[in-house]
Amino acid sequence: MRRLMLALLLTAIVPLSAHDLEQTRVVLTFLPEGSFVVDVSNDTNWLTLRTQSIPGPFADRIVLWVDGREIRPESAELIAGTPLSTYRLRGRVPVDSRTLRWFYGLVADPYPLTVRRADGRTVAEEIAGNAWSGEIDLRGQFRQEARWPIYAVAALFVLSAVAMFRRQLK
Repeated sequence: MRRLMLALLLTAIVPLSAHDLEQTRVVLTFLPEGSFVVDVSNDTNWLTLRTQSIPGPFADRIVLWVDGREIRPESAELIAGTPLSTYRLRGRVPVDSRTLRWFYGLVADPYPLTVRRADGRTVAEEIAGNAWSGEIDLRGQFRQEARWPIYAVAALFVLSAVAMFRRQLK
C-alpha cells in the first residue's frame, strides 16, 4: 500500500514531458520583390518515415493561402542533415498581397512558425500541430516595380516611328 501511495505521489509531483519527435520548425522569409523562401525543418528519421508513408511531393503537404487563393511553390529541395533535415521551398506572391494563412499537413505536434518580412519585421506564431495559422499581415513590405522605364522605351519607339514617318512624307 505504501508503494502504491508513493507511486501516486511521485506521479502527481513529477511533471510529465512529451518528447517532440517531429522537432518541426518553419521559417518563411519574404524578399522585397515578392519572392519567398520557406524552410520546413523536421527530425530526419521522423521526416523520412512520414514522407515514405504518405506518397506525393512534399510541396503538396504545405499550403500558402494568400488573399483567398493558394500560392504554390515553384521549387522544392531537400537539404538532408542530422539531426534535422529541411525542405526548402521557393516561390512568389503578388506584391499587392494583403494576408497569408499557413498550413503544414504532416505534423501533429505544435511548432513555431517564424515569418521574416521584407521590411525587416519578424512575426512569430505557435501553430497547434495539424492546424491553420492565424491571419498574417503581408501589407506594406513589398515594393512595386517601377514602370517608368517601360513607358520611356515605348515613348522613344513611338517618337522614332513618328519621325521616320514624317521623313518619308517629305
